[in-house]
Amino acid sequence: METQKLNPSLQKQALQLRLLNDLSLALQSTMSAPEWHGEIIRLIQKQFNFYSIHTWIKNKDGNFELSAQAGAYSQHLHNGFTLSRNQPSIIGKVFESKKSYLSNDISSDPHFTNLSLPIGTQSELCVPVIKNGEVVAALAVESDKTDAFDEDDLIMLNSVSHHVAAAMNNHDLWLEVKTFNQTLQKTVEEKTSELRSAHERILDQQRLLERENKVLKTLVHKEQKPAEIIGRSPALLGTISMVDKIAPTSATVLIQGESGTGKELIARRLHFQSDRSQSPYVTLNCGALQESLLESELFGHEKGAFTGAVVQKIGLAETADGGTLFLDEIGEMSPQIQTKFLRFLQEGEFYRVGGKKPIKVNVRVLSATNRDLEQEVKKGRFREDLFYRLNTITLRMPPLRERREDVPLLISSFLEKNRGANQKPKKVDPRVIETLKAYDWPGNIRELQNTVERMSILTETEIKLEDVPYAIRVPSKSKGVSSEFTPQMKLDDVERSHILRSLDFHQGNKTKTAHSLGITIKTLYNKLQRYDVAMGQNEQAE
Repeated sequence: METQKLNPSLQKQALQLRLLNDLSLALQSTMSAPEWHGEIIRLIQKQFNFYSIHTWIKNKDGNFELSAQAGAYSQHLHNGFTLSRNQPSIIGKVFESKKSYLSNDISSDPHFTNLSLPIGTQSELCVPVIKNGEVVAALAVESDKTDAFDEDDLIMLNSVSHHVAAAMNNHDLWLEVKTFNQTLQKTVEEKTSELRSAHERILDQQRLLERENKVLKTLVHKEQKPAEIIGRSPALLGTISMVDKIAPTSATVLIQGESGTGKELIARRLHFQSDRSQSPYVTLNCGALQESLLESELFGHEKGAFTGAVVQKIGLAETADGGTLFLDEIGEMSPQIQTKFLRFLQEGEFYRVGGKKPIKVNVRVLSATNRDLEQEVKKGRFREDLFYRLNTITLRMPPLRERREDVPLLISSFLEKNRGANQKPKKVDPRVIETLKAYDWPGNIRELQNTVERMSILTETEIKLEDVPYAIRVPSKSKGVSSEFTPQMKLDDVERSHILRSLDFHQGNKTKTAHSLGITIKTLYNKLQRYDVAMGQNEQAE
């Protein structure tokens, strides 16, 4: 069956519908166009290609102003041209009546305005653009032929005017939002400016406070006393004797030792036993800060040296002027900072971050590390020249396992510090002392202090052997239980070692341990009691 072709009228309607759909989609993207009315006219002209198309708006004087155009009049009229409201015109008729106007022969139309231009207009169709019940614009199209427009064109152009009205409404809303955002941005900028001014005033006050703080630190340190170093072991007494000899000098001292051995206490003693004891004593942990922060903290920075540097900052090296600067964990210092710190040690001066003027200070430098700096130098992680500059005098803090005779004194000191105002001193089972003395203490004095504090909190009147942590009472193989057999070992030692290793393997479960050893649980308890290895109630096998 042959498909019937659409008649010309239906073809025209289909084309108009398609163009209207395309126009509707295109109008959605015109809200932010600089010349908004002109953009609408260009879109319509692109879709329909009229002989002439133009839009008119009413200005504040009530006259009609050409706002946008395309086609025949473009060479003769400019946007902004006005028609008087008292002059007969199709535009005025549409604004007044709020209705569309169609003239297919303008030569006999009393409302057509003849502008004496070389334009061949023969027909004109004008429709109002209505928003909120008011005519906000008139949309007119012209043709150079008579009888150019019909009812379909009128319906189509009215549809276009509805689309334009909706687009204009969206544009007005967009302008409101834009104006609101601009107002909001302006308000935010004003408030930000106010806050910056307030911040500057605060920073000025902070700068003054830093200067005052530097003075106050000196006054506070005058009242400070060096912390007591507890112990009577030959290893410790030898170190303290060396400290007291070095303290009166200005020598740079490197304090080495494992973590928790009391390196900072030695540094404080060096300061307070020197002629700088009335001057500032300033400490800085090099391992606690990133490279950029460490340099700023050590040497200070100038205003604007980097993002966030909104005020000049005095570094700790400058704060310690006349006194002592103690750098803990100096082995963590990056190679870049090592270079700058070496110059500071050699010249006694430095530059603030972002500064161009050298600052001269008189500071005694003490440093400490738990690393083997000689090995760090060999591995290329620490400057050799800086190591020798720091290593004028080296003090080594002995680990707690080399001064076991100091353990009872340390325990008594820690218990006294933890005792409340109305509490009686807690008793300590002698076996506890012996057990703690026998332990190797990889965390040294810090680990011992934490252990004693924990036991003190968890006991009422007396610290008993079962209150000692299991890992300390029964050290694992890696913590001192020997696995080697020698012909000189006594039978009891061999048995004790095997039982303890088995108990450690079963994580203190005595039922499993007894079963693996092929003995009864009662026999295991007897042997543990015989070897002075007591178990708390919380470690009984279920």
